This record gives sequence, structure tokens and C-alpha cells, in this order.
Amino acid sequence: MMTEQAALAADRHPVRYGPPGSLGLMGLSREDCGKIHQASLEILQKTGIVVTSEKAKAIFADHGATVDKSTNRVYLPPGLIEKGLSTIPSTIRIPGRTRDRDYTMGGDSLGFVNFGSTVYLNDLHTGERRKALLDDVMQVTRVMDTLDSLEILISMLNATDRSPVTETMHTLAAMMANSTKPVEAIPPTADLIPKMALMGEAAVGKDAFRKNPFFFTGVCVVSPLQLVDDCSEVLMAAVEHGFVTSVLSMCLAGGTAPVHLAGTVVQHNAEVLSGLTLGQLVKPGAPMFYSSSTTTLDMRFGMAAVGAPEGAVLNSALVQMGKYYNIPVRVSGG
Repeated sequence: MMTEQAALAADRHPVRYGPPGSLGLMGLSREDCGKIHQASLEILQKTGIVVTSEKAKAIFADHGATVDKSTNRVYLPPGLIEKGLSTIPSTIRIPGRTRDRDYTMGGDSLGFVNFGSTVYLNDLHTGERRKALLDDVMQVTRVMDTLDSLEILISMLNATDRSPVTETMHTLAAMMANSTKPVEAIPPTADLIPKMALMGEAAVGKDAFRKNPFFFTGVCVVSPLQLVDDCSEVLMAAVEHGFVTSVLSMCLAGGTAPVHLAGTVVQHNAEVLSGLTLGQLVKPGAPMFYSSSTTTLDMRFGMAAVGAPEGAVLNSALVQMGKYYNIPVRVSGG
């Protein structure tokens, strides 16, 4: 029989793997996850989060949060956050344009999505490094559509030959026309959400799109601890329209977050919890998931060290936090 000391040691083993057939690097015990959760609640209750949207501040205030109008800082009671977490579905079906392309997130499912939002590329024919164009978006979408390893697509490239105001819409149209997989669209402003819905309805019909909206939205909390207008307004509009919504943070350890990785995990978790809570206050039970592109700062060049070993450590911990809350989670792999 395993002794209490041996059981504790096993629970805290630095490397554990997920269920058979899955990938996983899990260095946190459930006790560790609980401590991270409590520290995150303390930050949101005592330090608060900056919220600039008047609508979002009013929603938080109506549900018991304290709002300091002079600083735009909102202080969230722990019970409000935990109630929001309790209403997020543990699994989410993300529809494709055809049912054979649907993907279910949550539980022990494991899937992959491409990285995205690249501005430059090396031209396939000339080798020249140049800015990406809408035609490039179309071509790379066709390639990704054929890859069995990708369940979901986001735009790998930004179409720099389109206005920043309309680039999201052009990109979404290009991806819709060249793939039947679920597509993530990241609109910069909330007024694009109903326009995106109209595009989906035009593609497959109003009733069919409302039943199976084949693209979803993502928002990013600004580190440290800011739900700026674009983030909160897009989030609320997406949830109101019934879109699956991802809440992401991109903390940089040593830059916009503590240099210590444990502190970065806590800050990231607090930021994502603030967005998830807002979404559930707008529409309890709305399909949402926990996301991360958090990594460390390359202090020599002042850039995000995407692919750094610290990023893998951070994101393995953040996967466990999503699992701890029993909600779907997606993280960057570098």
C-alpha cells in the first residue's frame, strides 16, 4: 500500500502524461492548480482589472462587482467568477461548414490548429521575402484544408493589400470559400460581428448558419490586467450572436507579466477568468474556451520568444488550469 508521503510525491511528479492516445506534459498537482486559482481570485478581487467599456462595466456592476469609475478598475468577487466558470460547457462542438468537419473540444479530445497572423512570407516561386496578400490567404487556406492534422483553421496570413478596417472580412470570405473546416475570425471591432453573421447566412442560409455557425471568434485580454474596449465589446457581441468564443491572454514573462513563471501563470489565469466571467454574465451557458499564447520575453531583442522552452512550461501549466475548471482549453505550441 502506498504511503502518504509516496502518494504526495507521485502526485507532484514533474512530468506526467495524459490519457492513452493523448499528448500531455503535466507538472502541477490538483493542489497546485487550486493555489493558482485562489491567487487569481485574490488578484481580481483586490487588484482588479481595468475595464474601459461602459457596457461591460455596467454588466459587472449589476452583478455585484465594485467599479471605480475614476480609474476604470473593476473588482470581481470570487463568487461571481466561480459562478461564471460553473456555467461554461465542459465540451463544445465547433461546427464546420459540413458536418464531417465538425470538431468537439473538451474532455480528453486532442486537436491542432495552425499558428497565424503572419505579415510576411517567403514567396513560393521567387523566394523573395514580401508582405502577404489576399491571394496568399486563399492559397494557404486550400493547403490547410487538405491537412488531416488540422481540425480548426485561423488565418495564417494577414492580407496587407486590404484596408485594416476590412481585412478581417476579406480574410474570412477567402477562408470560407476555400475550406469547409471551422474557422476562427478575430474581428478588431464589435460592429463586424453582425456583418460576419450575415456573411455566414449568405453562404449556407439563415437557419442553417444559426444552427451551425461554422466560424467562431477570439478575443485577447491586454496584459497586464486590462479588458480594453475592443476585447470586451467584441466578446459581448460574439456571445450575444451565439458564436463560440475564445478568451486569450498573451502575457510575456519578464515584460508584461512577472519574470517568474509561476507569477505569469497566475496573472494569465486571472486575465482569462475576467473575460470568461464577462461572457457568462452576458449569456450564461455560452460556449467559451480558455486560451493561451503566453510565453517569455526575449530581453535582448524586446520580442516574444515564441517557441522558447519557458513557453512550453507555461502552456503546460495553463492546459492544466483549463482542465482544472473542466472547460475546453487551447494553447500555443511554439
